[in-house]
Amino acid sequence: MALNPNWPLIETAWGPYWDANGGEIPPDRYVEVKTIGQFATGRGRQYQLDQVQAGTCSMVLPNQDGSLDPDNTAGPYAGRIKPFQPIRRRAQWPPTINLLTQAQATGGDVGGQPLGVIDGSDTGPRILTDTDGTGGSFVASGTAWQGATVAQFAVSSTAVAAQWICYTAQPGVLPGQAYTVQLRVRNVTPGTTVQVAAGFRTRTATDAAATTAVGSTASLVGSATAAWTQITLTATAAATSAALFTGVQIVTAPGATAQVQVDGWQLEKGSSASAWVQPGVWSPVMSQFVEKWPATWLDGGTRGVVQPTGVDSFALLSQFTLPDPLTAEIQSHSPRFLFRLDDPAGSTTVADATGTYTPAPVAHGKYGAGTVTFGTSVTATDTVNGVFAGSAGPVMHVQNASPATNLLAAASFIALDAVGIKGPALAGSWTRVLAFRYTGPATRTQSTIMWSCFDAQRPVIGNTLEWLIAPDGTFQIVSAGPVAGSGQHSKAVPEVEADDGNWHIGMVAYDAAADGLIVRLDGYAHTFSNVVGSGNWPTLLVSDALGNYVDRTNGGGTVFNWAGDLSFCAEFPVAFTLTDCDNLYSAWKQACAGESTDARYRRILRYSGYGGATRLQAGQTTDMGPAAFAGQDALTALQGCVDTEGGAHFVDAAGTVTFQARTARYNQLVPTVVFGERSDLGEYPYEDCQPDFDSTHLGGIAQVTQDGTGQVFTATDSASVKSYFPRTLTRTVNAVDPLECQDAANYIKSRYAQPSTRVAALKLHPSAYPALWPVCLSLEQGVRVRVMRRPLGAPAIQIECFVEKLDWTQDDKGEAVLILQCSRADTLVYGRFAAWHTTLSAGAAIGATSITVKNSQDNTNPLSSQLAAGQQLILGFGGSVPEPVTVLSVGATAPGWTTAVINLTAPTIHTHTTGGVVCEPMPAGVTDPAAFDAVSAFDAVTFAY
Repeated sequence: MALNPNWPLIETAWGPYWDANGGEIPPDRYVEVKTIGQFATGRGRQYQLDQVQAGTCSMVLPNQDGSLDPDNTAGPYAGRIKPFQPIRRRAQWPPTINLLTQAQATGGDVGGQPLGVIDGSDTGPRILTDTDGTGGSFVASGTAWQGATVAQFAVSSTAVAAQWICYTAQPGVLPGQAYTVQLRVRNVTPGTTVQVAAGFRTRTATDAAATTAVGSTASLVGSATAAWTQITLTATAAATSAALFTGVQIVTAPGATAQVQVDGWQLEKGSSASAWVQPGVWSPVMSQFVEKWPATWLDGGTRGVVQPTGVDSFALLSQFTLPDPLTAEIQSHSPRFLFRLDDPAGSTTVADATGTYTPAPVAHGKYGAGTVTFGTSVTATDTVNGVFAGSAGPVMHVQNASPATNLLAAASFIALDAVGIKGPALAGSWTRVLAFRYTGPATRTQSTIMWSCFDAQRPVIGNTLEWLIAPDGTFQIVSAGPVAGSGQHSKAVPEVEADDGNWHIGMVAYDAAADGLIVRLDGYAHTFSNVVGSGNWPTLLVSDALGNYVDRTNGGGTVFNWAGDLSFCAEFPVAFTLTDCDNLYSAWKQACAGESTDARYRRILRYSGYGGATRLQAGQTTDMGPAAFAGQDALTALQGCVDTEGGAHFVDAAGTVTFQARTARYNQLVPTVVFGERSDLGEYPYEDCQPDFDSTHLGGIAQVTQDGTGQVFTATDSASVKSYFPRTLTRTVNAVDPLECQDAANYIKSRYAQPSTRVAALKLHPSAYPALWPVCLSLEQGVRVRVMRRPLGAPAIQIECFVEKLDWTQDDKGEAVLILQCSRADTLVYGRFAAWHTTLSAGAAIGATSITVKNSQDNTNPLSSQLAAGQQLILGFGGSVPEPVTVLSVGATAPGWTTAVINLTAPTIHTHTTGGVVCEPMPAGVTDPAAFDAVSAFDAVTFAY
């Protein structure tokens, strides 16, 4: 395979094997496609305050044979050409004939792989195995074929022929191409022999076999000092190939488990094995999804091309409209059914929001009808704390006769069994959820039942499952099982008064595999084990009534009647964990209020069904208000998290959704790359730079609106208003703390009160200057760069900025250009004051009223300006007897002081030795005040006060 040493090895690959995959860019099973003409891709936003746009790409693919025509039923991809299949473009630099990654080719020596079990995730090295249940390992070896690390895999005596000892499916396959694979292998388990061969397989887009080839058998005799054996294979990918697998296969299994090591792996295009080379670094250029497949026939219909366009996962997220947080949380667990019970006034049925079941009817017991009212407002005895915020909208109210008594009385209810719901799906694990508010009489002698299920026979007690409020006011689940004499068994949540006229949410989760049960009400949960084993779990249920006790076995008898409101009746085909319960309760009770920006960002992705890779930094806003994203598309809701954080988000070149906290830019104090004319100073050249000094985002008045309250926080720069006329910049944030909202306004004002030079376009031309290739391939949004301009006869101009947008164009004529658009970095240096700390210059005995300390971080300013009377300190912090003390006064110090006296308000009660730590109180979890400096400072300066 001929290589241009000044151009990277480029692979453009499409995944007809895959669908949208929840926004995931799969790491393997691709078919390589050849582009003609120009390829272009762009990602990013214009400037720092702008909303990020979905990434796009465009390319031209030859289609003379119609193989890429979705209507070609005889083509190799028939039925597998669809919108939103993954497409990627990546580049290897420096270029080599070896198509593998560095980790695959070197047995983990290169590529940043740790020793130990091989990471089998999508982001791992993608070395997979059929024979080793652990996934194989990277191990150190003094006799590695090359380097000092090898890949090692177990092969048991039960392994069968054609199983992979190791393989990868990462390189895209080019149909009709001849490939050669070579590997070095050995068996390091004495007393065993395993027969292996190099393997080559391709699969079609429908996962059928396309090409199968096996190399010559090598018999590996086990020895701790075994020599390396080279195995090779040449094979041609069939025309229908859509995925390529290469590696080491079993021919005959050993008599006992053997450990096979692999090193020196190479896959190349061609019909013979070349000398092994370590491949260059594969860098992603674009990872997106094909949105359109427009076709064109040129030259009188003799030359066909398709011009697919792609979008990244942000485009997919922009298509999904979020419901309210509670509905979203429920839907994220794929419910069996969900009756929201928010049906309009006058309804006679309730609709299943999943669409699985037909609407369930309002039914009546044999003693007459009660009243079921729809469209009821959400209210409670405590109208502030007794309601839920997770979903606006009406609820269902039930008012049945003689509630909470053992009188046989008229009642109405929702007949779930009428639409085929007859108790939980007892064949497996499940969870049921119901929100309720009891409005019946305060004095009760009998339980009031809100949900009931019965079996068909019900002899004596029979099989039943009931949700109720017991006479003592507790929420209980009561079951009667199939074991004779087992009787009724109740599981209660005693911590909550369930009959207080306020809203509550109950959850019951049954784990069939563990035979365990979780019963939860609001924030309290109890777990039970051996549920079925003790004979107290019902089976053979045939009726299911929501809103009352209904016994179908006697014609619909109703008793223990319910009076109150009901909402969100749901069942799930899995047993919730306590974390699942926490999430659902938070969504119901407070619409997820109180979480950090990264937690909210992660929640929105989960609600949207996103299943791709993420890289989410910890947000600095740790207390967001309620999630009011109902009706928003997911991308807009994600942008709301970013606006609140004051950070950034984007889909990187590998397709990973990335969320950056505001600290990501605060903490980048030096550029990653410097662009300029001085290569002798380590600068990289550019062909064109277009600085822009304009009024974009210029404003002397910053107004930040607090989401939820609508309160506006304003910061004004009078000099900016005077110079540029009143210009207002607005932002909406969802931070609970009003001081944080004011801080956001102050920051925007300070950042944008005066104009700053931006870089509208910086043209990099790696095809003309190949040393730029590794720089261009490594750049990403949010990276800090420096742009140098040196006008003739004038001082050098230095622009510090962050990359906001990257636009690539590459063509088949050997041209490649990358255009960067950049925002100006903050012109101010930010810092955060850390804890004051020092050590004792002399020991302090019990009863000491003063201590002598060594100089602290700041010994220029007097200590009395850093510590105030009444301030608390900790003596012996981190020791066995840390003691809080209070400052009475501080002795005089001069610039350069080395010791100081601190007088205390009370005598010490412990002895403290020389060198003991003296510091301000530390945050929870911090054990070293010096380390606290490191995590508190935005730069290298330690601040003190």
